Amino acid sequence: MVATGPRASPQSFTPSEVVLLPDNIIAAAPTDVLPAGLCSVFHEEHRIEAFINSYQDGRSDRAALALNPRRFWKMTRRLTTTQYSALYTFYSNHLVAPFWFYHFPETVPPYSWDGTGAATDGRYAVVFDGSWSEQVKTGRSDVSFGLREVL
Repeated sequence: MVATGPRASPQSFTPSEVVLLPDNIIAAAPTDVLPAGLCSVFHEEHRIEAFINSYQDGRSDRAALALNPRRFWKMTRRLTTTQYSALYTFYSNHLVAPFWFYHFPETVPPYSWDGTGAATDGRYAVVFDGSWSEQVKTGRSDVSFGLREVL
């Protein structure tokens, strides 16, 4: 059977049908800062993301997708109603938008927070990673979410 028609070969695309990728990716430009009361209890991970192609005989091909490790943070915390409302509002407003996160052990002076985002020590541009998870209880809620560093 021979393929016919306008899509018979890759060379048959017209210039108007070809979508080109941009030459440069625009860097994240966050403007808001994660509230100070929510920056304090995070578990930090350093990962080098990799492409792994596994074969049935146990061999694999691996290629790093980045030169430097990327940081991830996970939080599980019991929040009061006021803290929960503030965090959920912030989460819904920044679902796909980057924002600043202060990793308190790296700030100068240690464990300080800058609401304007001007202080650069310990500051990371991040986005929410994964889904929002919660357990609602009387008076308090347990909330879990993750952050991923964007470059």
